[in-house]
Amino acid sequence: MPAAPLPPELDAFLAAPRPAVVATVRPDGSPSTAATWYDWRDGRIVLSMDGNAARIRNLRYDPRFSLTVLADDWYDQLTVYGRIVEIRDDPDYVELDAMAVRYRGRPYDRTGATSVAAFGVIERWHAFGSPA
Repeated sequence: MPAAPLPPELDAFLAAPRPAVVATVRPDGSPSTAATWYDWRDGRIVLSMDGNAARIRNLRYDPRFSLTVLADDWYDQLTVYGRIVEIRDDPDYVELDAMAVRYRGRPYDRTGATSVAAFGVIERWHAFGSPA
C-alpha cells in the first residue's frame, strides 16, 4: 500500500462529493462501518457527524479510520487509511452545513441534531479499478 500523499489524479477524485463508507474501531476491538458524507479539504479528510453517533465515540476511543470512496462504477474505488488528528464540536453547524450543501445542495435540517467534526490525515491508500 502506498504511503501518502495521494497522486494528483486521486487527489482530484477525492475532492468530489462521492458515496463513501467509513470504518472505525469499537472499544471491544471489532470494526464498525457506516455510510458517510466526507470532505477533502487542505489535505485532510473531514467527517461531520451527530455528537451522539457511535462513530464519534469510536474515534475518540481509537483515532484510526479507513474511508472507502466509490466512483460512478462501484468497481472503481479508493480506500484511504489514516488517523483523526482533531475533533471539535460544531455548535453553529458550520461543518455539517458545508457537508449538506456539498452533497445535497442545501443546509442540513437540524431538528434535534448535535454536530461534531473530525479531521483526519491520510497515512496510506489503495486504489482498486480506475477511480481517477
